[in-house]
Amino acid sequence: MSTCISKEIGCPQCGSSSKRQMWIGIGTVSNPELQKQILEETLFDWTCPVCGYKAQMVYPLIYHDRAKGLMIYLAPGSSSEELSGILSQYPQMEQVMRRKVPTLAALKEKILIFDAGLDDVAVEMVKSALTELVEKKYQCKVTAGYFMAADESLDYIGFAFFVEGLEHPVRQGTALEAYHKSVEILKSLRYEDGPGFDVVDQELAANLLEEYQD
Repeated sequence: MSTCISKEIGCPQCGSSSKRQMWIGIGTVSNPELQKQILEETLFDWTCPVCGYKAQMVYPLIYHDRAKGLMIYLAPGSSSEELSGILSQYPQMEQVMRRKVPTLAALKEKILIFDAGLDDVAVEMVKSALTELVEKKYQCKVTAGYFMAADESLDYIGFAFFVEGLEHPVRQGTALEAYHKSVEILKSLRYEDGPGFDVVDQELAANLLEEYQD
């Protein structure tokens, strides 16, 4: 079930105020079109009705895919106390996989990963290894990397990396063997999700790989 509220927004350019719809809860069953807007990165687009000023205004929301047993909390700047409050309000969340992401791009990536039927922790481990490869290749720091697609028939998993000094993202992929190896590593470590909304990112991946190598 999706939840929408109306909020007064002040335009930073002309100072006028107008009401805006804000989807603080998105259910893929009831509103599949909202998932499309997330994937197109247009859900938070806003245009001032007075002066035409355009901006992307990102706010906290819960994304719920009941079929996959998945909830993702888009939480730009939220605290752990806020997360605890959400769990207490919605006890049914304890029965689903929970993730916390800080940006719209990260939310989009999580959706693509789970829609592909992949384990996001294992995907982050592959991304971590490929980040090192891309940085060595271009001799520049990777500022961000995102999962793009996986194809069993092509034996391929691919990512887009943003590299300092380059105008366009770099695409880098590898054989799915790297992903399957990462899944096996997680099994050997007996990795399990935590009790709240887990942050699954490259920092977690690096820590797990370091633990495995020790």
